[in-house]
Amino acid sequence: MTTLDYLLKYVRTGTAEGDRPFLGEIFIAPTQFTQLCAIEPGGMRVLVGNKGVGKSAVVEWIDKVAKSKKLPCLLIRPDNISSKDMPTSQDIGSLKRFYYEVLLRTVGAQIGSQLKGMLKGNAAKLHNEARQQGLTEDDFIQKSLELISAISLPAAKINGVQLAKELAGTNSPNSLIKAINAQLLSSSNVFYLLIDDTDQLAAPDQPAHLNRIWALLLAVRRLTGECNAVRAIVSLRSSVWTRLTSESQGQRDQTDHIRGLVIPLLADDKLMQGIIRRRLERAAKDADQSRGDPHTVFFNGATMTLPTSDESRTWDSFISKSARERPRDAIQLIKNMIDAAKLGNALLIGSKEAGAAMKVYSSERVDDVVNEFSLDCKNIREIINTFADFDFESDFEKLRRHLLTVPSIASIQVRGAQLRPDVDDDAVTVLRLLHETGFINARVVDTTMPRGFRHILFHDDSNFVKLANWNAMQGARWEIHPAFRTYLIGVKQAQLAKILPTKQTGAPKG
Repeated sequence: MTTLDYLLKYVRTGTAEGDRPFLGEIFIAPTQFTQLCAIEPGGMRVLVGNKGVGKSAVVEWIDKVAKSKKLPCLLIRPDNISSKDMPTSQDIGSLKRFYYEVLLRTVGAQIGSQLKGMLKGNAAKLHNEARQQGLTEDDFIQKSLELISAISLPAAKINGVQLAKELAGTNSPNSLIKAINAQLLSSSNVFYLLIDDTDQLAAPDQPAHLNRIWALLLAVRRLTGECNAVRAIVSLRSSVWTRLTSESQGQRDQTDHIRGLVIPLLADDKLMQGIIRRRLERAAKDADQSRGDPHTVFFNGATMTLPTSDESRTWDSFISKSARERPRDAIQLIKNMIDAAKLGNALLIGSKEAGAAMKVYSSERVDDVVNEFSLDCKNIREIINTFADFDFESDFEKLRRHLLTVPSIASIQVRGAQLRPDVDDDAVTVLRLLHETGFINARVVDTTMPRGFRHILFHDDSNFVKLANWNAMQGARWEIHPAFRTYLIGVKQAQLAKILPTKQTGAPKG
């Protein structure tokens, strides 16, 4: 067994399901954790983040810690809430009433299966009554709310300091302790309700289906309002939240009810590097090489040479800058590098293995973008491919000229709007989509930053790319994200291979 085999255990998938066996060893709380966990009485939070940023890991960690502290907590997913009795009417009112009842029935069933040890006395009686057939809707709802209140843990029995310390993991729990004592424990009872992968409740390409997600969010809001013990956290993918708040049939008027409850889950370089280092440390410990920098156990040298240039970077920097602010991407890049090392019989990961891995990794990232955004634009891959002849960094005017030509490659629609070539408004529409996907980002001067500039990502300013912001867009440099560059080089090479004549052999005829 080589040292890389020890590391493979911790980077095989990067998913919450794959990491579950050792989540307690490697979990690092994001900076938004305090806002998320310390929910006021009868409150809820909507955890919004990109695919792969760690939403499921966060809610699973809260579930794990809460149950270890005997705090009533239920984690449910859309397959728990599914029902064949979906109302034929897709209006928000009908769907909200439907999901409210389904939610209560699901919580009741989960209490019976997951929290049996807490069903004593009145709670056991209420559970049986809530499950009885023939109850009127009002009676059923009342009994269910009474059940949740009965099984909720009195705040006086919760040690806020210990709960905060376990939730924070190895992070400093000071701010979390204050917030939990001031907010989470400021009422008589506490019951965590976690709903993960909410976007799977509907097909986001069908505007009417977006009402299902709105209805569930509003049903949860109603539940927390009617039962103050419930503190709810609902996770939702960023691209779906964008659709919910932008499409006319997606009940945009409901946004005001939810916007203030949204917590964006972000992963900056510090968090990314902490997540990777923790996994390296655990793997090095398993390999009995836990002294010193864990990078030296698995990587050849302190630095590497970038696949798309002659520039050198530390391994930390290379991995985090290639990961699109998504921990799962960073983990899967390391997995690709291990695969490349094994294929070449290398004992450690070096620049050669990084270059080979990036060919796979970069192509997979484009596949991810296509999977995430093909409902918004079915030609998203073709649009990305047009940048094979484009510089990785450019000014706005050069980028604008390129974007004006993009609608001519095919009949392109973005979220139902047909695009036209040589129209600035439509060129900006393409750029906005590419900015949202993370394919290209703006770089602006900022003398307060160590390198004199900063990048404006979509989650930093979702309205940066729009016609009304033309001057600001003109003043920025535009950079294709490093995760996609190796893929574009491959596209260019494939294009050249088709253009160049095949090599002739033998003497010419005639």
